[in-house]
Amino acid sequence: MKIGSIDIDRPVCLAPMEDVSDLPFRILCKEQGADLVYTEFTNCEALIRNVKDAQRKLELSDLERPVAVQIYGSAEDSMEQASRMATEAGADFIDINCGCWVKKVAGRGDGAGLLRDLNKFRAVVESVVRGTHLPVTVKTRLGWDEDNIVILDVVKMLEDMGIPTLTVHCRTRRQGYTGQADWTWLPRIKEASGIQLIANGDITTEDHAKECFDLGCDGIMIGRGAIHSPWIFGHMKHYLRTGEKLPDLTLDERVDMCLRHLADTAEYRGERRGVMSFRKHYSGYLKGFHNIANLRRDLMQHETVDEVRERLLRFLEEYRERAAEEAAEAAA
Repeated sequence: MKIGSIDIDRPVCLAPMEDVSDLPFRILCKEQGADLVYTEFTNCEALIRNVKDAQRKLELSDLERPVAVQIYGSAEDSMEQASRMATEAGADFIDINCGCWVKKVAGRGDGAGLLRDLNKFRAVVESVVRGTHLPVTVKTRLGWDEDNIVILDVVKMLEDMGIPTLTVHCRTRRQGYTGQADWTWLPRIKEASGIQLIANGDITTEDHAKECFDLGCDGIMIGRGAIHSPWIFGHMKHYLRTGEKLPDLTLDERVDMCLRHLADTAEYRGERRGVMSFRKHYSGYLKGFHNIANLRRDLMQHETVDEVRERLLRFLEEYRERAAEEAAEAAA
């Protein structure tokens, strides 16, 4: 799959996720095998008004490349200015969010709201293209609801505009994250145009990854699955390459990755804010191990890195002791 000078065979990508795909998480996912990473989606109006949190989303690192800055909005002048700012920040390409389903975004015509007005959709894409010399890509959904699925019209429109790549989350705006992503649309989209297609939505296992590529996709994008298992990228790529599934990470490996990720997040966001924002990751790092309910509850109360580290290491030691006792009993 080619996006400008980027050329990667069957890329496995990290999705842009608000309050998740920050710089430390993108670097971690890159280390774990993500081929392309995308920033948190960034409001064009906040960017051009130099809002601090929006400016922070443009902080990029060479450790994560290639990286796309994702922006959203529906005011053409603002999107053009935001496109220019993303270019100056050093993005490798720019992605337009035309799929965010939440009411405060889509309800005002941004994100998935553009699916209700394809003329406006086109104008917004054109404005971003005007603001940059970089490749521009788009991420969207199937349509506003099941009675208004317009993805085939969208893909033809974007191909005519010269957009090289489209990511499709295979749900409608009305669905949000409910129901099942409808992958039956993927081959229909490929048949309708020559645009490169990245599949998104409910891709959480190695088998899912293979199925999407078998359906003709050029790439896949992992969102919520990466929150629970940042190592999913390497596991999927290994399976696609060899047909063999790697063993899951041990508890020691998970705790080590969790603590490194936490420390990087605290350094990036400031300790208290970083520790609090990190809480969403505990269930993923500890998933599948026995007797972790009390541990998760304790971790949710801590506000410093040292407190979290001490509690996790104590749990790890207790877990090892129990495992040794169980092994001794089994051998007796």
